[in-house]
Parts: sequence; structure tokens; C-alpha cells
Amino acid sequence: MSNYKATTTLAASLLACAISSATHAQSDRWEMEEIVVTAQKRAQSSQDVPIALSAFSSDTLKQIGATDFKGLTTMTPGFSVAGGSDAFPRSYIRGIGSNDTGVGVDPSVGVYIDGIYASRNGGALTDLMDVARVEVLKGPQGTLFGRNSIGGAISIVTEKPSEELEGEVSAEVGSYNNRVAKGIINVPLIDDTLYMRASGNIQKRDGWQENVLGGADGYDRDRATGRLKFTWLPTDTVEVNFANSWSRYDETSGYTDNLSFALPFPLNSKTSDINDKKVVSGGQNLFGATALDVAPLEPRLERTLRDHSVTVDWDINDSLSLSSLSSYRTYSTFSSSDYDGTEYYLLNNEGSTEFNETISQEFRLNGDTDNLTWFVGASATHERNALDFKLGFADFGRLSEDLGFTEINGGQNFSEITHVDTSTDSYAVYGDATWHATDHLNITFGARYSEDKKEIEWGAPLTQADGAANFFGAGFTLPNLGQFVDANGIPDASQAKRDDNWSDFSPRLVIDYAVADDSMIYASISKGYKSGGFNSTPSTDLFNNLAVTPVATASVDPEEVVNYEIGIKSTWLDNRLMVNASIFSLSYDDLQVRQINGTVVQLANAGKASNEGLELELRYQLTQDLTVLANATWMDAEYDEYSANGQDLAGTPLLFSPDFAGSIALDHSYQLENIGELRSYVSYSYKGDHLYQEGFEQDSYELVDARVSLLTDDESWEVAVFANNLTDETYINNYIGQVSSFGVIGVYRNTPKTLGASLSYKF
Repeated sequence: MSNYKATTTLAASLLACAISSATHAQSDRWEMEEIVVTAQKRAQSSQDVPIALSAFSSDTLKQIGATDFKGLTTMTPGFSVAGGSDAFPRSYIRGIGSNDTGVGVDPSVGVYIDGIYASRNGGALTDLMDVARVEVLKGPQGTLFGRNSIGGAISIVTEKPSEELEGEVSAEVGSYNNRVAKGIINVPLIDDTLYMRASGNIQKRDGWQENVLGGADGYDRDRATGRLKFTWLPTDTVEVNFANSWSRYDETSGYTDNLSFALPFPLNSKTSDINDKKVVSGGQNLFGATALDVAPLEPRLERTLRDHSVTVDWDINDSLSLSSLSSYRTYSTFSSSDYDGTEYYLLNNEGSTEFNETISQEFRLNGDTDNLTWFVGASATHERNALDFKLGFADFGRLSEDLGFTEINGGQNFSEITHVDTSTDSYAVYGDATWHATDHLNITFGARYSEDKKEIEWGAPLTQADGAANFFGAGFTLPNLGQFVDANGIPDASQAKRDDNWSDFSPRLVIDYAVADDSMIYASISKGYKSGGFNSTPSTDLFNNLAVTPVATASVDPEEVVNYEIGIKSTWLDNRLMVNASIFSLSYDDLQVRQINGTVVQLANAGKASNEGLELELRYQLTQDLTVLANATWMDAEYDEYSANGQDLAGTPLLFSPDFAGSIALDHSYQLENIGELRSYVSYSYKGDHLYQEGFEQDSYELVDARVSLLTDDESWEVAVFANNLTDETYINNYIGQVSSFGVIGVYRNTPKTLGASLSYKF
């Protein structure tokens, strides 16, 4: 609580000093940069949009060191990204996200790249390379963006080709032997007709999680990303944009940290030959306990993503335009991980392979007259997923040897493969209109009707399990294994096939009023929708029934949310001070929650939840050279009705929803005569206590980042040094719940302090 008071006192003091200084300052005409956004499907100043949003220009992204949208969390209170592996990032806005990354369900925060939906968690995390801006929209965006943006939406807008011949090359080095090389080239191929822009990024880094016995360290980096775009202007009224992007990850992900350091049965006994294992903690003090974490396999992340899109914009006349957005997107991911964080083969992801293919088409008609601005549209999406997940546990050979028993099961492990195929067909029609009732008053009404159909085929044969009917003397038994493996050792298979469909009508109503030329108040009510789905995660219970229960035979209902919000957007002091605030109240029904009871994993609807909160955003250009930025969020997010594992969890906070989170940053520039601009940026962020899993709380933590750069007078050369997590703060950002039956708490932690330097040249 002392951190909370210190943070709010600091922010209030800076704001008071800023306003006091501004009151006595001379009225020079220097002002803040305006950021133009397309949150409402048309170009507007972010200050004219009656939606709570955070907008980041390309310059801001560079200053805060955001290489993907995870880097936006420190400067966007209320926004969190969880996950021990970049294969399955999970985004949360205002406490709403999805703790299930299976192919049977959808994320709760939509990611859009150049207006096109990136449908899966595994394909959503993308490098912010050659990006014009990023918009983080808070609250349900069902009308404007569609399904699966119930928590909010992240809109990434990449740079378009232009008529200029220009380019940039840069190199970066840093901690853990980090090396990054980037390049951008923009070429006008045919004057006034055809332009090309190409960009690429290569990163290699050693792992920061030490493997003291040799082999790969955890969290290394080996990534490559490329994008090729063409802009074709066949006529004065038609613009066609072709975009092709590709990325590849081939790296070691994180080893699980074991917070319990003990097992409820004697498995750490006779033989301690760990030379063939991966010791990752090295006995260091971690979370208040000395650990020697050992993993029986190397965690891997391999991902390839390809994205192709064609966007056509036709200005029919001065007040009417038609747009077409076509996309074909694929990605494939292989990941593996040690769930339990011990040297034993208790529970491990031996290999998860996922393939996704998405085809989408959208048409949108925009109109603008004297007193009405509107758009209508229709979209269709087909998505196909295939998942093979190999869950391995019970290393009978190793455990028998350690406990002194006769070898059972021929020394083989027990493992299980789940194969899942899903397909989704989604259709929507939508419209939104703003009536400019007076010069000061606007009334907006919008609505979207959606239909979703999903099919799932699910199979789970048991493998390498013949003969392992009981595990004597180990403190637990596998009593029912024989029911699922026949006498000849041929695995039986649990299979399921199901389909379901859902429809939804999501409206929004907004009233905004300009109380002055530079100040607006607004009130809104909006509805969000996340489509239903199926459980696609292996569900096993080692203590009672080793069958992999086809929970996929039951679907879960869609999530729905209604958001009430009032806010103000204002600029003061000749556009040098920006103060935005919003108060929101959200009511959720049927949240899709991944419930974990021992090793049983089941997706279920969690009844009702609510969230009331306040968000503040301040930007103040204190002098021509110094800008202060501050953000804060207060939330009270909890379940109103929720029962799981025989417990009434009403009143439990939602995951990743601290009561308070805030940040403050200083951006200063100083002109060195005949040399260039020396710029320094430092930020401080605070996140209060919050749950990362029901029953498991992360204490509050603080992060400090800094960057100092020198840009030459001709703006061609820039050299910079930077530090991320300067105080080397440690916190948990993901939890592995399936291993709790073993008395093990498996978690992943954040990246430690990193330092670096970069050099870039523009031409």
C-alpha cells in the first residue's frame, strides 16, 4: 500500500507543479504532436474519438522500447500480457482476457493488423517493425471491430509505401549477447502510380535463464521478420495496397520455475544423476527460496507465420467511398515445456504442434455529409485449426529406480496425444452512424449482427502405457489405467465430434458534446460478444481416472458484456496540456474460464462478473524541451457468481486486474549546437497486487526503463543507449496449474534487467 501512496503522491505532485508552471509560462506557440487514429473506421484526432484509448506513434514506440505489443503494457495501465512462451500470449484489458489458449476457444482481446483480424493467440504477437502507430482501445469493441474484442482491441497500423526514395538501416547490441539488425527501403517504382516498401528484422540473443549443466539456456532468441508492401494507384480515385509478411521463431523458451521445491511423495531419493537433465536455476535465490530446478526436456518454440492481404479503397465521390479487405493468413507453431519444474517426468508438454489457416473478406461503405457520418459493412471469415498435443507424465523407469522397486512398464513413460481439428465460419453485418445534431453535439448509434458456427473433432489415444496398472508404494495409484488399455497393449482412443452455432446483436450508443473547441465530454453504452467454443485441452486425473475425458463433447456459451462509460477528453494551455479521464462500469455474463482441479482441465462458463473503474491519462509539455506523461487506472473487478471445484468464488478478483496500476514518464530533448538533438526518456510504472491464477497472487512491483539518444542535425544518424527493467524486478507472469496435484507450483517469470545500444542511419 505504501507503493500505491508513493505513486499517487508523485503523480499528483508532478501534475500540480506542471499546471503551476504552465500558468506562469509565456504563451509560446509550441504544442504537442497530434495523433490521428482510425478507431471509428475513419481518420480522426485521438482527442475527437469518444472512446477510451491509448495511441502510440512510431516515435513513442521507439522511446518506450516496444518491439511487440507486450511492450505497451507499462505505459497502458489496465493492459496486461501473460504467458511463459510467446507461442501463446494472453492479453487482458480491464481484467478481461482468456486463460485458455486452446484451439477450441478465441481470445478476448482482438488484434488487428492494418484493419484485418489476427484470429489466434499464437499468430497475434507480431514484431512492431516499421509501424506507423498502435491503438489500444479499452472496453468492448463489438460494433466497431466485431467478435472476440470483448475486453478491447489492439489495432496495429504499418507504414505504407510512399512516393519518396528513402530507407533506414540499424543495428543493436545488448545484454545476453543480443544482436538485432533492421532494414527499411521505400522505392517509387512508377511515378505517381506504383510504390514499394520492404522491411526486415533479424534478432539473435543468448538465453537469460542459465542452464548450468550445459545445453540451451532458457529464453534465447532467434527470430526473423520481413514485410513487403506495394501501393498501386491505377486512377486518381482508386488505391490498391498489397501486403505480404513473414516471420520465423526458432528458439528455446522458458524453463518452469518450481516454487514449492518439494513433492508429497519420496521421489527425490535414491539416485540423483542429473547430468542428463537441464538445471536451470543454479541454486540462486528465487522468490524467497533457494532452488535447484531441473527439467527433463528442453522447452522449444518454433513458429512460422505468413500473412497476405489486399486492400482496395475507391473514392466514389467526395462523400462516398468503398473499401475491400481480403486476407489469407497461416501460421504453424511447435512448442514444448516442462510443466512441473522438477527433474522428474511428472507432467510435461512433450510437443504441441498447431497449424492455423484463416481466410477473410470484408466490404465497407463509408459516407460523409453535412450532418451525418456513417459506414456499413459485411464480413466473412473461415478459420481452420489443427492441433497435436503430446502430454507426458509418470517416468516409470526413473521413478522405479529412485524408489528401489522392480522396473515396471518396461521403463517406459506414460504419455497421451490429443489431436484436435476445428473449423469456424463467421459472418457479420454492421453499421455505425454519427449524427452531428449541432455544432457541439454528436449522437452515434451502431450495431453489428454476427453468426458463428464451429466444428470440432477430438481424439485422445493413450500411448506407451501397457502394463502400468498400478504404481506401488509411491503414495498414489493409477487404479483405472487398465480400463483404457486392452490386454494386447493396443491403446484405446477417446473420440468426440461436435458442432454448435451462436448469433449475437451488439449495439452501441454514444453521445458526445464539445464544451469548448478543445474539450469534449461523452457518455456511451456498448455491448461486446465473444463466441462460444469447446474444450480442446487434454483433461486427465492421475489420482482417480486416467481416461482423457472428451470434455469437448460439451460446448461453452458465448461471453457477453455491457459497458457503461462517461469520459472527458480535453486539451489546455494552447494545446500543451492534455487531460483525459473515463469512468466505466462493466457487467459480464458467462465468462469462459479454464478451471483446473488437480490435473483435470475443463473450460466452463463462470456465471457473472463486474468491473467498475477510473482511468486517467495526462500529457503535459512543460517546456519546449520537456514533456511529462502519466497514466493511471483504478479497478474493482471481481466475480459476482462463480463456483469451481466445489468452492464459491464469488468476490474473487479477476485475473490480472490490480486495484491500481499507473505510470509516469519524462521525455526531454536538448539541442547541441552544430551536433544535433540529445534526447532522454525515463519511465516508471507500478502494478498493484493481482491474481495470475485463482488462489495465487503476485505482489505489487515497479519497473523503470530509460533511453538516451543523439540525433544529428540532418536527422540521418542516431545513436542510443537504453535500459529495460533497470532495477531488475522479478515477478510471475504465468502459472502452470495442471501440476498442483503433485504438490508442485510451476510458474514462469519476467525478463530481467537488460542494457543495450543501437545505431541507425536514415537516407
